[in-house]
Amino acid sequence: MIFLLTVLLIIPVSLFAQTITGNIQAHFIDVGQGDAILVTSPKRECVMLIDSGDSRYPGSSKNFKAYMQDKLPLGSRINLVVASHPHADHVGSMLWVLRNYRVATYIDNGVEYKSATYRTLQAEVQRQLNQKRLRYFSHDQVSLQEQDFCRARNLNSRVLVPHRRYQRQFCDRNPNNCSVVLRMTYNAVSFLFPGDAEEEQEEMLLEDEEISKSLGSNVLKVSHHGSDTSSSKAFLQVVSPQWMVISAGRKNIGTNKSFMHPRLDTIRNLMDYAGPHNNPRYVNVYDSAKKVWARKSIWGNLLLTDKDGQVVLSSDGTDVRNH
Repeated sequence: MIFLLTVLLIIPVSLFAQTITGNIQAHFIDVGQGDAILVTSPKRECVMLIDSGDSRYPGSSKNFKAYMQDKLPLGSRINLVVASHPHADHVGSMLWVLRNYRVATYIDNGVEYKSATYRTLQAEVQRQLNQKRLRYFSHDQVSLQEQDFCRARNLNSRVLVPHRRYQRQFCDRNPNNCSVVLRMTYNAVSFLFPGDAEEEQEEMLLEDEEISKSLGSNVLKVSHHGSDTSSSKAFLQVVSPQWMVISAGRKNIGTNKSFMHPRLDTIRNLMDYAGPHNNPRYVNVYDSAKKVWARKSIWGNLLLTDKDGQVVLSSDGTDVRNH
């Protein structure tokens, strides 16, 4: 009996993992100037949320909460919640998420950030941690098993942290460049969620030999809302996305009066990967050189919540389509 128990204890957990079948969905929720991505498996046995929209952009919180309740009833379990970094356009409704859903694991970048919204959020995380209602990890201190939101052989996630050059001081200086970068794979299809990583963090990811091999992805959540501080040509060349989604606010609405996203130069970089000239449409972009808004024609597999509203990409593990 003792021998049998010992054998059972050393059997890898992966042997008990399920296999997901059917289409998973990545919902890029239209929250204006902010990010909120909900990932669900066909039977909702695997659910992940990355960010939660803005607390200041008009209608962001309302739209986020309504969409979440439509797709995921209140009280449902969310296997993994990721707060990519502490800015308000990414954690605006995160407190509501923690109080209205059963969050199993919560990951953030571990940065101490001086804002009332973030301090209140961290206090709630600590309260639930103390009550053993969730598990909390900083992105540079989480094991592969702990960050994987779904116990499945064919649906996995991995946090990409370039340890070789990672420094806490760097994170404190610019939280954008200390974004939690997550890569999700479903069979042969991969999704990359880089938060608001700017070119400095992109360079760190590229310079880390192990991580750079893992950056190639079918779907890219475009970093920093299409800002010209991100999505360098070198980074895009390695990622080589087939689908790209930008979550940004409307022209001159709310906080996008000052952020002015997306930027023309970034759109031009992304269009190199947009595919065939189908589904052409005009979008508002900001020309940093001329300091004016302009109309730009885009096509193919580049999607903007400003123009396209809620974006839902489905994958059966072999291909991706716009739902």
